[in-house]
Amino acid sequence: MRKTLTITVAGVMLIACQSQPPTNTTQQEPVVTEVVAQSHVIEVQPQTTMLGKVVASRYADLSFQTSLPILRMLVKNGQQVRQGQRIAELDMFKLNNAIEVTKKQMAQAELQMKDVIIAQGYDPDQPASVPAEVRQTAEVKSGYQTTKQQLEAAEHELQTAVLTAPFNGIVANVKAQAHELSQPGQPVCRIISTQDMAVEFKVMEADLTNYPMGTAIMVCPVAYKGRQYQAIVNEVNPVVDQQGTITLRAKLTETQDLFDGMNVEVLNIEH
Repeated sequence: MRKTLTITVAGVMLIACQSQPPTNTTQQEPVVTEVVAQSHVIEVQPQTTMLGKVVASRYADLSFQTSLPILRMLVKNGQQVRQGQRIAELDMFKLNNAIEVTKKQMAQAELQMKDVIIAQGYDPDQPASVPAEVRQTAEVKSGYQTTKQQLEAAEHELQTAVLTAPFNGIVANVKAQAHELSQPGQPVCRIISTQDMAVEFKVMEADLTNYPMGTAIMVCPVAYKGRQYQAIVNEVNPVVDQQGTITLRAKLTETQDLFDGMNVEVLNIEH
């Protein structure tokens, strides 16, 4: 779409009256100067420019579930990781020890459970012949059921003592280091998927029809002068804010060197 802007300079009449003191009875005539009106035609090629941000569509904050010393931090900010790669590990001595102690307690509780079953007139070595209610009563009285739950919990804690990358991505927001005490639920770091990044920007309500699904836009990162990335509009937040704008997202077709939160200029490609 091309628009033509015509700027007209209005004609101006400048009248300069030059007079000199009368000599005898003679007076000079006024001198009149005219400026002729002219018209200039300027071609303007409009291009809508907006500010936006690069956003990660997929990320994961990793945290431990147990308060223990951190044995090793295996990554740093900006590091690329693969799915399943180790990120951090706790000191697992206490966890392994707890599992061994619980296994011994469970073995003892199992013997007690068999004694209860025998006292009820059943053979514990033939589980199929023992009624379900008799076995359940034996498990409770012997403490077998409780000990089994404790063992399952200890094994789960051991499994969660090692953090691994849930998908391919880049490491960000590293907040922990080796030898410090882990805080359950507190993120150790964030893994950002570099394959699922988009640009989030706002448009005025009246301009929404200019950005239907599938519209191509160009993205220019503020950090990289002269570099452009293409993105495709694929999401519209159906809410108009107090400023009368609507938030759109466009999926980037290329994400090399782009970070979550980067400021960009969004250029609408006319079609």
